[in-house]
Amino acid sequence: MHAATVPARAGVAGNPSDGYGGAAVAVPVSPLAATVEIVDAPHVRVVGPPDEDAWRDVGTLLAHTDRYGHEGGHRLVTAAVATMARHAGVTDDACELRWTTTIPRSVGLGGSSAVVVATMQALARRWGIGVEPITLARLALAAEVTELGITAGLIDRAVQALRAPALVDGDVARPLAVNVLPPLVVAWRADAAGPSHRVHGALRRRFDAGEGTVVTAMQRLADAGRAAAAALESGDADALAGCVRTTWAQRQTMGIVGDDVAAMVDAFDHHGVAATSAGSGGAVVGVLPPTVDAAQAMAAIDGIADDAVTLP
Repeated sequence: MHAATVPARAGVAGNPSDGYGGAAVAVPVSPLAATVEIVDAPHVRVVGPPDEDAWRDVGTLLAHTDRYGHEGGHRLVTAAVATMARHAGVTDDACELRWTTTIPRSVGLGGSSAVVVATMQALARRWGIGVEPITLARLALAAEVTELGITAGLIDRAVQALRAPALVDGDVARPLAVNVLPPLVVAWRADAAGPSHRVHGALRRRFDAGEGTVVTAMQRLADAGRAAAAALESGDADALAGCVRTTWAQRQTMGIVGDDVAAMVDAFDHHGVAATSAGSGGAVVGVLPPTVDAAQAMAAIDGIADDAVTLP
């Protein structure tokens, strides 16, 4: 058997400008991860979690598709296999690919890209090929953008392939030299979940149309992403918090924040925790100041968020 486990990720600053030629910083969220296992089989088969393609009744199916759309992990796995097979020139392998995940679905924590990257890493091990992390990240992006038509940027895949905090600036991705990661908290609400393309598709159209609010916000987000990278590498938690607040403000100007996410950010802010959307769904990330510990941060969102984890 060949396997790979890939963590979730949280966008800290600059996102989503990385998908628009800007800059963004994100960090891995190791307590949450996707795992892909590959075993020999007489034919290629994808096996996912029990709730991936079976529902109690039609009403349950409707609730599922209303929230997540007609999408799932199987297509992520097949897109990853197709992209990796073309890259490696492999056509004669037959195997069963089993995927599982503990990453909350469609809340903006990189759950889809984690499945893709894990599939590719497991295949690389099975096929005995070496793939550099940034190359792997670009392959993962191609699987989602080219194979599936998903609007996405490089930052998620870079963080997950590197398994380290990373900056994507334009078309360049690099790991950040972070000695000590400032205390962070990541929280989410499942009922605020939704496919990322619902946000990014409309945003892309607005950006391509030259809408001034969006274009200006993307420029400011890119500046915040670069400043956040410098703050992380210098260990300046106060500067990082400022970049997080700027990111939240710019996302608000574009109108891409939901009420549930705003409630979590406001709750954190009330306790002195700078927070912003961790991605395109119902998750947020906050930077804990020295005056707030993990227990206090968790208490701040009790009853507002479904769950939370702290980093590092």
